[in-house]
Amino acid sequence: MKTFGIAIMAILLVLCPVSAALAMDVWEIEFRGEVTPSQVSWMEDAYAEALEQDVQAILVTLDTPGGRIDSALEIGQLFSTIPTIVLVDGGAISAGSFMALSADQFFMLEGTTIGAAEPRLGTEKADEKTVSFWSAQLAAMAERNDRDPLLARAMADEDMEIEGVVEKGKLLTLTAQEALSLDMTDGVYSSMELFLVDQDIQIVNTVTKGTADFFADFLTSSIVSSALLMIGLAGILIEIFTPGFGLPGAVGLGSLALYFGGSMMAGLSGWEAVLLFLLGLILIIVEVFFIPGFGVAGIGGFVAIFASIFVAAPDASTAVQSIVLALTGSIIIVVLLVRVLPTRKAFSKLMLKKETSTESGYIAIPDHLGDLKGKTGVAVSHMRPAGTVRIDGTLVDALTRGNYIKEYTPIVVREVIGGRIFVEEIKKEDE
Repeated sequence: MKTFGIAIMAILLVLCPVSAALAMDVWEIEFRGEVTPSQVSWMEDAYAEALEQDVQAILVTLDTPGGRIDSALEIGQLFSTIPTIVLVDGGAISAGSFMALSADQFFMLEGTTIGAAEPRLGTEKADEKTVSFWSAQLAAMAERNDRDPLLARAMADEDMEIEGVVEKGKLLTLTAQEALSLDMTDGVYSSMELFLVDQDIQIVNTVTKGTADFFADFLTSSIVSSALLMIGLAGILIEIFTPGFGLPGAVGLGSLALYFGGSMMAGLSGWEAVLLFLLGLILIIVEVFFIPGFGVAGIGGFVAIFASIFVAAPDASTAVQSIVLALTGSIIIVVLLVRVLPTRKAFSKLMLKKETSTESGYIAIPDHLGDLKGKTGVAVSHMRPAGTVRIDGTLVDALTRGNYIKEYTPIVVREVIGGRIFVEEIKKEDE
């Protein structure tokens, strides 16, 4: 009798190897929210720890409205490192449908859905090339796991028509029961408890996000990160050009701390991004306060700042988007606020602020401009390249050919073209 019992157990182990293995050691990962780069970083850490602990299988409970295609592809690659089961507990929409199809097995709870995976850029449908690529990825994953690749394509491409399932011009979205009837899911359950019992799964560890993880997701979202960068740049610029250190500077530094801090918390960058930004800021300050004109230090400063944003961003396209939005918004904010705020003396060096009244000897354009050609005078303001010069006791507006001329520098009128007076600095060798 004992021998007979051992034989029965051996047969069961042969017939149900997956269940036996799963009951030994299974970790649960609760995936909630959008599919983003910060989620990828968090998942990578969880899978790395699971590999170190020799975990034999992972159960991902999934509820997502979708997100980034590139992030979903990275998570799909993670699923191939450890046997992974997905249980849709809410929705596997858009990029989430790829995650579900990428798993070795995926199940659904009653009332959940999967599909609507059309790639989009903002509010617009992505180009045909992107749609073709993404639908092919979904089809490949479905086919790999013995599911209908045409149904997977129809989730991403509204031009796909499957008789009796989805019409042309509509994206395929399936309920749990519809997915089961079409063999797109391995099973549907009324509760997670019934699922665990039926599949003989024993969860020995559950990986969930903490407050810091959710905070990192929030700070690294495209809208929030762009807003933080915009406010940060605007606050710093306003503080440079106005006297003292006040609210704009504090708000700017706080926003930048959140921007780079969020990137570091999400595992997207390290201290190198912060150091690059600080280097760029120092170079720009040196250019504004200590070096006349705009040269190597200023250009290097902007390059370092842009480089820091690229390092902190999850990818190049996000970095470009953040830079464009931040620069546009910060310039608008600075222009509006500088009009009502007192300016710093250093800032006045960048602008022509000489009196232009007739009482001070200023005239806009002499009657015979051609007579000025060849005459000498002196610059009475810094020329960057526009400024004011004094010629024969009269103040007139003038331009250089792009070079910088300091205040009180001797000049000579080289050309007069269409009401514009072009001057050059008189070098000692010219005298």
